[in-house]
Amino acid sequence: MYFLLNFLIGLLIVPFYIDTLGLAAYGIIPLATTFAGYVMLILDSLSGAISRFLTIHIQRSDQKGANSMFNTSLFTIIAFILIFAPVALIFAWFAPDFFNIPDIERNSVFLLFSLIIFSSFVYSLQSPFSAIIFSFNKIHYTNYIAIIRTLLSPCIIVTLFFVSIPSVIHVGIAYFISALVSFTCTIILSRKVYDKIHISVNHFSKDQFFEITSLAKWILVDQIGTMLLLSLSLIIVNKEFGTVKGGEYAIVLVFFHFMYNITGLITSLLSPMFYTYYARGLSGSIHRLSIVSVKCIGLVMALPIALICIFSPQLLTLWVGEEFAHLSTIIWILLIPLTMILSFRPLIISFAAYNQVKVPAFFTIISGILNLILAVVFSYFLNLGLYGIALGFIAALWCRNVIFVPMYAAKVQNVPSALLYRPVVFGLIAYLVLVITGFCLVYFLAIPASVVYIGLISGLISLFYFLVVTRFILTHPERELIRTILSPAVSKMVPRWVL
Repeated sequence: MYFLLNFLIGLLIVPFYIDTLGLAAYGIIPLATTFAGYVMLILDSLSGAISRFLTIHIQRSDQKGANSMFNTSLFTIIAFILIFAPVALIFAWFAPDFFNIPDIERNSVFLLFSLIIFSSFVYSLQSPFSAIIFSFNKIHYTNYIAIIRTLLSPCIIVTLFFVSIPSVIHVGIAYFISALVSFTCTIILSRKVYDKIHISVNHFSKDQFFEITSLAKWILVDQIGTMLLLSLSLIIVNKEFGTVKGGEYAIVLVFFHFMYNITGLITSLLSPMFYTYYARGLSGSIHRLSIVSVKCIGLVMALPIALICIFSPQLLTLWVGEEFAHLSTIIWILLIPLTMILSFRPLIISFAAYNQVKVPAFFTIISGILNLILAVVFSYFLNLGLYGIALGFIAALWCRNVIFVPMYAAKVQNVPSALLYRPVVFGLIAYLVLVITGFCLVYFLAIPASVVYIGLISGLISLFYFLVVTRFILTHPERELIRTILSPAVSKMVPRWVL
């Protein structure tokens, strides 16, 4: 539900931004969120470490350790926020000069960047409370909060746009208010899940502080590399080609990030299970979960990725206008290798579960630098422009996720790497079959840019594909494992003949 809502709002809000603010101003919004992401790297790395340690303490019924870990995490984050706040404001002030944004008032850009950065501070502050929910695998609670945030933010934006002159400042205000509401809801639900945590600075532990920061520093290195991988291309486009081209590239990235976020939702379901299995010493279960995860995510993601590729010109025409249909080539560049790239994402969880994050962190940094080098080579020396930046980005991401991640995960889990590569073949074959089938249908039927035609054909393909996968490709043990991952309420709703 959260993904579908996020998907629909994302589709609607982009043309709304372009119509009300203009393409150049729209390009500033994802740039501001990217910029905030770089500022938040240290706090985000702390959040990742908190989830691991708090889950292990709670799963081992160590109430004292959990209480100490929570308070150490909370007050550490507060201290870092107080340190980073003035630095973030300075960055926000000079952002218009750095990104060369002459068409928008300087104060508007400064306030947009500042409000989005401080929204991120609020999200970091709620991370210890979110970790409690995470520890008990109450991911649906997290998504309830995300749904509220997803609905609230565009409602505030649309309201402010209609009651006053549309401005990028309104986007920042909406982000900040949504963050405060999300923080409040997280506190309430975390207390419902586990009310044995007592907030007090007296529970701060120096030993646990060093334990958290020891893991967090390598998560930080990994996240710096991840940001270089996922966000650097957008910054390069805005810096070198201008905000109009940046707006076009941001449109294409929406499709990529939709696919990436779907996988993020799936892996968020798996993370507590990896940590719980590790806490209980069930290494065999971690290995089985890894294999099923790679296979299932490949099969799940092959369908939407193939459909977006097949109908990319029609989707762009329906979404933002026929003048943007030429961007379908960049969509193909970004999405063709994506099934394999996304399939291996769950294996990254095992690095944190086994506390083996140092080597992956270094390799991610190398991949981020590779992204920069390839973007320069392809776009400037080979004169490929935006296509070169997209090629450099996806090639670097492929090297990290497809070459390194499975091999290192196999080493961490002490299994042959071939066992982790083998299940990705199912998703790859499924993608190829879907693309070939879709192209044949588009060629013979000449599908127009119509929601009815695209929806009907996509629905028929999806139904047939889903039945084939669940009945003939997934084994009975794999279907049973998937049922254990689903919440009991959802599991009961799914008929046995389906899954």
